[in-house]
Amino acid sequence: MQMRERVALFIVFLFLVTAFVNFNIANTEEGAVAGYTFTGERTVVDMAGRQVKLPEEVKRIVTTYKSATQFVFALGAQERLVAVDIGSPRIKLFTTLMPEIKKLPTVGSKRHGLNLEEIISTRPDMVILFPYGDGPEVARKLKQHGIASIIIKPESLAQIKETNLLLGKALNLEERAQRVDQEYERIMQMARELAGSTAEKKMVYFANSELLDTVGRGMLQTSIIESAGGINPASRVKAGFIKTSPEELIKWNPDMVIVSQFFQGEIGKLLQQTKYQTIKAFKEGKIYRIPSNLEPWDHPSPSSYLAIIWLGQKLYPDKFSESGLAEVVNHYYTTLYGRSYTELGGRL
Repeated sequence: MQMRERVALFIVFLFLVTAFVNFNIANTEEGAVAGYTFTGERTVVDMAGRQVKLPEEVKRIVTTYKSATQFVFALGAQERLVAVDIGSPRIKLFTTLMPEIKKLPTVGSKRHGLNLEEIISTRPDMVILFPYGDGPEVARKLKQHGIASIIIKPESLAQIKETNLLLGKALNLEERAQRVDQEYERIMQMARELAGSTAEKKMVYFANSELLDTVGRGMLQTSIIESAGGINPASRVKAGFIKTSPEELIKWNPDMVIVSQFFQGEIGKLLQQTKYQTIKAFKEGKIYRIPSNLEPWDHPSPSSYLAIIWLGQKLYPDKFSESGLAEVVNHYYTTLYGRSYTELGGRL
């Protein structure tokens, strides 16, 4: 091959290499403008089965309901919050650990709807959404704006564990999530030992915001009762939320009544209601409000496991003391939040 031909081939080679490089640069720049990232992305599958692409680091988080905020705090990622739902700034645990949460923008709520424009304006790396209401639709619209969202569904004890591990992965806090999961396992083991030490299971009735508002199968509160070694009589009726009657409650004759943190009434006045005086729980004064004043344990959250051991102590006080319960709860809060339940102002 003559020198002139070699030079010509070399020039063609350089032209092709240059064209290839320029093509890739142009496509990379175009992708960046369109909101796509070709490097540093991760993919997770959320609890709605959606494949979600996340940036390598999630530094800016928006939560859209209290449960989501609770999981972020449990993972120690509260400093990454740039906006929250309207209810979170009223939770004592949050305001004690992070007073500035009161100054964060709010983006609506699960009950009253979300403000998409407000969410977008905070420039989040990730938004944590609920699976019902306008949650899925907001997720779809956020994707159109190039914003990642994770749908969580912590509606059972198993799903609470799953939510913790999912968000730990999404936030690159997997080791921390494992520590939280170990706390769940520790509490469950204690509850199993406590419940297994007695042959007779007691009837426990749960009252939501009102005495005759209760829950049946497939509900977190039923799982709490059963895990503590009790039986929820309403679970024999049907699944989900139940509106019962005074006659049915009297017929069930529960050994104990536990009411939600959001129960609209005073237990002292409830105990005095004449028509319920034949019920064992009323006769023996065994009606208790589920803790806590820091955060509700009877709603889906990282602290729902504590409601199990709390109820176990109420059911079997001869096998597990109040001081033992306080020790477990203080250890849990210290592990998750760096301060004990007592130090945070919690009351059992």
